[in-house]
Amino acid sequence: MQHSITIEDFGVRLRPVQLDDAPFIVWLRNTDHAKGRIGDSAQDVASQEQWLRAYFERARDYYFIIETACGIPVGTYGIYNIEDHHAESGRWIVRPDVPAALPGIILANEVAFERLGLSKLIGYTVSTNFRVISLNRKLGYKMTGSTPITQIIGGKPVQLVGFELHAADWFKIREALRPLARLAGEKIRNWEQSAASRPPIF
Repeated sequence: MQHSITIEDFGVRLRPVQLDDAPFIVWLRNTDHAKGRIGDSAQDVASQEQWLRAYFERARDYYFIIETACGIPVGTYGIYNIEDHHAESGRWIVRPDVPAALPGIILANEVAFERLGLSKLIGYTVSTNFRVISLNRKLGYKMTGSTPITQIIGGKPVQLVGFELHAADWFKIREALRPLARLAGEKIRNWEQSAASRPPIF
């Protein structure tokens, strides 16, 4: 079951993941930027394609590629385990050389709270991922406490910090974030132009 939601603003686009995104996802999830901060990932394209084929058959699961206006992939985001107007957010990774994190998450929250009509998002972040924890707070997420060490990443136990964002809180804060997102959008467009003159990673 593939989902058709696409949304674009601030120099980026969220669009449904496709099977041919597997090489980018494998590369992104295995960069030094992501390792140890997300769950263990497929180590090769074939395994990622197998995961995606299973994903396409699932309901209540939305997996997006974050890309620039001309289609350069720069990140991923997911909204899944939807039940009773609540959902979990995750799979959020953005390559570190492009400032697409804030624009991407604003669009993702618009999908969650406007398009899907959710009332709450919950998420979990590795306790040492201080950059994402700080950004979550700026986005209006409230910390719900640390979980016991239950997840193994890269063969090591990690502690997860829980967050939640209610739709009412998001609607209060989103307008204040738009000027920052527009500024990031200008930087993304400049990055996109300079990327056109370099050999592409993807």
